[in-house]
Amino acid sequence: MNFKSFCDQIVSVVSELYPECKVKLCDVNKNNGVTYNCLDVARPGDKISEVIYLEPLYEAFLDGTSFMEIIEKIKKARLESRNVFFDLDYFMDYDKVREKIMYKLINYEKNKKLLSEVPHRKFKDLAIVYYCLVASKASEGVVLIKNVHTLAWNITEEDLYDAACANAIIKNDHDLFPLMDVINDRLGLGKGKSLSGGEMSEDDPLSCLKILTNKDKTYGAAVMLNPGLLCALSRKYNKNFYIIPSSVHEVILVLDDGSFDQIKADRLYEMVSFVNMTEVETEDVLSDNIYYYDRAEDELSDYNEIASKTGLSQKNMDIKGVI
Repeated sequence: MNFKSFCDQIVSVVSELYPECKVKLCDVNKNNGVTYNCLDVARPGDKISEVIYLEPLYEAFLDGTSFMEIIEKIKKARLESRNVFFDLDYFMDYDKVREKIMYKLINYEKNKKLLSEVPHRKFKDLAIVYYCLVASKASEGVVLIKNVHTLAWNITEEDLYDAACANAIIKNDHDLFPLMDVINDRLGLGKGKSLSGGEMSEDDPLSCLKILTNKDKTYGAAVMLNPGLLCALSRKYNKNFYIIPSSVHEVILVLDDGSFDQIKADRLYEMVSFVNMTEVETEDVLSDNIYYYDRAEDELSDYNEIASKTGLSQKNMDIKGVI
């Protein structure tokens, strides 16, 4: 059974199981042009429908799960969704949701269609967009803020940016830890260890690599927008640093003793581009670019901004990976 037939059969069976509901297929658009095929089940009187992603179910089907077991998974998902209560009236009151407004970073060129539908501002080769944290007794989630929401709230993008910055300061929501801790965890070594198993020293080449994200490890790359954070980190280490956008969820700081170095920057740039193409899920890619924070100037620049100032050759920021 191919994927289309699988989806059509799902709609047919679920429609028979729940004749009171409106059942249809829908597309859910995600970051970087990624689209998922979903089952949309709308109960009578509900303002929000249930959405179930079909690709994982089809993969399970191909791996040997029977079709009726797939249907049971859908029934279970529907039961679990009934424990999730989303107060739409609460969401439409901006005074109530203002303290839940957060920002995240996405690639500007890869998301132009999405950006036409949401309030945003350009940041280097990226775009700042906004979401609202929502929660129930059973789960937590996020709602991407769209232009229709700002119209309903009678606010501007500037209002959203101010609210997100204020919330970032209040939450102080950032997490910084050595990249080696992640590597050691996968290798079964303790924190603070070098690859040889001994204690990590400041002379170890990998000691200059730090992961910067938020405490939830979700959309954590945006913490580099937090007011005063990059300045505080540069004072802490008394160093400038390169910033590698490893994904929308985190960035890697490369501590640097000197000033911007083209050879080093080129190597980092090539590494980011390669990793994005081979290791990072398309939906999670942030940028092929690299950034540099100069503590003396209190300024964050991307590769091409520095190149234009210094006469270096600029990089072609193509849009590999767009679906």
